[in-house]
Amino acid sequence: MDKPQIRILFEESEIQRRIRVLGQRLRRDLAVEDPVFVSIVGGSVLFLADLIRTMTEPVRYEFVQVQFSAGGGDDEILDVHYPISMPVEGQEILVIKDVVSSGVIEIYLRTQLQQLGASKILFAAMIDVPTGRKTDFVPDYRLFEAERHGIFVGYGLKYRGRYGNLSYIGEILEE
Repeated sequence: MDKPQIRILFEESEIQRRIRVLGQRLRRDLAVEDPVFVSIVGGSVLFLADLIRTMTEPVRYEFVQVQFSAGGGDDEILDVHYPISMPVEGQEILVIKDVVSSGVIEIYLRTQLQQLGASKILFAAMIDVPTGRKTDFVPDYRLFEAERHGIFVGYGLKYRGRYGNLSYIGEILEE
């Protein structure tokens, strides 16, 4: 496999700076002392890890897994697996997402968490791609806004199982 050309979009130092700023905002905005951070398994894991380390008070975190139809985009959800070991009723939830594009997954998750009784549901996107929207969803927080010209990689975002370990966020331009 030939190594693709990766165009750097966001350097490690800028990612870390923005995470520290987001952590400061969250410490102000989350009214409870024990919020629940829910990470969608995949590219948001490093984002979650760095973000929770900016919090000065205890937080709880859990993971959900979204299963898509074969070959489908992020608007073709088959199942959402909630292995959440704690009740979310009455809890403030921050959903951590790697890339927010269509908004379909986010609206679906918000509805599901509301039905489980969460008192407040906020969303933080590592990368927000508003030009990809198919809904009116807007994340409450975002590290970066970008247009998609290829495949995002690095800082947890993988392409064919590779490049998630890069310390920066880049883009493999589609040919």
